Amino acid sequence: MEKSQLRQVIIDQQKFFRKVDDLVFRDIDLERYLRGNEIVIISGIRRCGKSSLLKLIAGKLEGVKFYVDFDDIRLSDFEVRNFQDLQDLVIELYREDLDKSETGKVYYFFDEIQNVPLWERWLNNLYKEGKKVFATGSNSQLLSSEISTFLTGRNKVLKLFPFSFREFLRLKGIENTGEEIEADLLTSSRKAEIFSYFLEYFESGGFPLVLKSGDIELSRGYFEDILNKDVLVRYNIKEVRALKDLALFLLSNVGKTYSYPTLRNITGIKSLSTIKNYIDYFQNVFLLYRLPMFNYSLKKQKVSSSKIYTIDNSFLKTVAFNFSENRGQRLENLVFVELLRKEKELYYHSEKKECDFVLREGLRIGEAIQVSVDLMNNPETRKREIEGLTEAMAAYKLDRGLILTFEEDNILDAGGKKIVVKPVWKWLLE
Repeated sequence: MEKSQLRQVIIDQQKFFRKVDDLVFRDIDLERYLRGNEIVIISGIRRCGKSSLLKLIAGKLEGVKFYVDFDDIRLSDFEVRNFQDLQDLVIELYREDLDKSETGKVYYFFDEIQNVPLWERWLNNLYKEGKKVFATGSNSQLLSSEISTFLTGRNKVLKLFPFSFREFLRLKGIENTGEEIEADLLTSSRKAEIFSYFLEYFESGGFPLVLKSGDIELSRGYFEDILNKDVLVRYNIKEVRALKDLALFLLSNVGKTYSYPTLRNITGIKSLSTIKNYIDYFQNVFLLYRLPMFNYSLKKQKVSSSKIYTIDNSFLKTVAFNFSENRGQRLENLVFVELLRKEKELYYHSEKKECDFVLREGLRIGEAIQVSVDLMNNPETRKREIEGLTEAMAAYKLDRGLILTFEEDNILDAGGKKIVVKPVWKWLLE
């Protein structure tokens, strides 16, 4: 593209980047990423707040901050030669600031970097020149492959998710809930207030703009953008209807095991390898995640059935096709995302019974978690959930298990072993 055109786009984008109204601080140790000269790659699903995080980072730095959003349609003709134009524009636009600065420090901020060719080599050049770069991207496979090839040892990766429940409460002006829970200082009115917010978060998910606007239908547009821009176009998919049917089926069956033959019958996609590739694409763009069944044999683990979950509960309201509210399905998905956010190594357990989540710590399973909306009021549900949890506890020699519920709070004894029953909202804030 012509430099004059690029210049106007960059000027427009600097104005956006300087606008910092209504930013919500994230539960991230930013100092860890500010230190050193490594390139910082922020990866995550579209609309999870990556651009806002760049603004938060910029606010902690002294010097010239140069921002480019490569998702801007006006940059669709951006070419490799334009990289030099960008560096020229830094000098042109910020000459006075650079002259006044004692250090002449320039920080580069790039949104959706994967949209431009040879981005990884350019970032590598900036790194060699001693420039500090922060870049975001919405495709994990693309980012990781380029990072491993060109940027090994020269980068730090920050995985960003939609708002956690704690961050959502911060948006609402509520802080220090974790300390209150730990000290057991929550009053009845405070619990009721937090629980009412939890119900909103449970329904609406964690996309920042969805929560700020109160318009959950925005997430339907996010879903369409992800499929169209990040999957169909990037991977040059021809079977558009089949791919969308597959995505809808998986979203409508989160927390359930699936088999490739079943998916083939539903979508009409004849090749099982194509179905596997499509699911990989969904995972690459952070839309869906596989949860494997745990087995000490890696070979058996690879051939066992997996479960599927989605990155945000809003999709279960706006996109998924369900005949009922299925609160249990949505509660389980919420727990999965929180465990993912905490970087736990996750599996599900299945022998005679099933346990929703088992967490691997080193060479062993260190925790077993069951999720149940209504444990105490349904004898059949109570029996099934407790038997699944105790089977997992016995299999991995655990003395303690956890059942996460909608509202119930209790401690149970299961043959001398302790089962903690806890509301999800409280667990999310601990």
